[in-house]
Amino acid sequence: MSTQRASRLEAPGVSPANAHPCHDPARSRADPDEILRSLPIGTRDHMRVLGAILRKHNHEHAAKHKGVSFKTMDDRRRFLVSFFRVLRRQTRYRNLDPRQLGERHVSLMVRRWRARGLETATIHTYLSCLRTFAGWIGKPGMVREPERYVGANSPHAHRKTAASTDRSWSARGVDVAAKIAEITAEDSWVGLQVELCAAFGMRGKEARHFRPHESVIPREAANEKDAAAFPECETFVRLTRGTKGGRQRDVPVANGTQRELLARVKAAVPPGGFVGRPGMSVEQSQARFYYVVRKLGISKNELGVVMHGLRHQRANDAYEADAGGPSPVRGATRSGPADEAARRRTARMLGHGRLGITNCYLGKARVIRSEASSDPPSADSTEAVSVA
Repeated sequence: MSTQRASRLEAPGVSPANAHPCHDPARSRADPDEILRSLPIGTRDHMRVLGAILRKHNHEHAAKHKGVSFKTMDDRRRFLVSFFRVLRRQTRYRNLDPRQLGERHVSLMVRRWRARGLETATIHTYLSCLRTFAGWIGKPGMVREPERYVGANSPHAHRKTAASTDRSWSARGVDVAAKIAEITAEDSWVGLQVELCAAFGMRGKEARHFRPHESVIPREAANEKDAAAFPECETFVRLTRGTKGGRQRDVPVANGTQRELLARVKAAVPPGGFVGRPGMSVEQSQARFYYVVRKLGISKNELGVVMHGLRHQRANDAYEADAGGPSPVRGATRSGPADEAARRRTARMLGHGRLGITNCYLGKARVIRSEASSDPPSADSTEAVSVA
């Protein structure tokens, strides 16, 4: 084993690649409980304390009795290391032990985040991570809701869970087909990955890990709920690798464009292979993917779009085809009778189990109430608006 690899395995709170951390034998030198017992409260070795806490708890879900993804674990670790580093180096709390975290420390950091101009969603995510950490150190409920720190009338008090604008590429004036052709000319493998994102609503990671020869399945082999949502489709694409939280989903192959793309991908990729340049590691493939798309303007600073915008594109296009009209973010002034059914199909296609998640892509459903009508809004409606 290389020295670099060995150092990664021994780093506190960092699990081996592709493996969830396992608990060390009780009272061993690596046992996190033993480490925490050996370090008095207020120790200067705060990173060892934080590493032991992460090693003990970072694999745990905040609310459910289950594990979390590697990405969640890494995001938590990075945030908490940065949080305590800033708190100890740039504030008056220079000797703070992570186990001494209190609400006054959280309040101070929220003020700093607001002064830096962080987005509301970012502040809420940071507080959520601290809320989880507080539970780990025996202080559940210490980290309060965002409005406690920013004020009930602050725009940061409540996180918006519904899209108010269309984040599709076409909505920002980007010709999707032309941009994909430009990307393909730069790198044919990245071009295929971006095409998969556009055609099937895949995330970038899902497209890079896609194995076409084993992932195209008949209707009989598809997930029962996915098959039921798309009774007109006889073929599905199974996505397992690279999915969010490792959740498998079967995406319908609904048109000739998708079938033609799958045929090209199968011709380009050897059996058992994934969509990516042969010889590249996962990390190299990811780096190449983002290098190419950013080089060709796919960023908020240049064209005002990101890769996730292709999922928004696919979601809104699919909804419009099913509902017979545009989504709220594309200008619909009311939601028709097919709204709920179209949203359910869109949610299944994207791999989400909750109907409400479609608000993030499509905007809230809008039900028109006549001024002359005294009937209450439908229980299925998400939002009621009146028309002049």
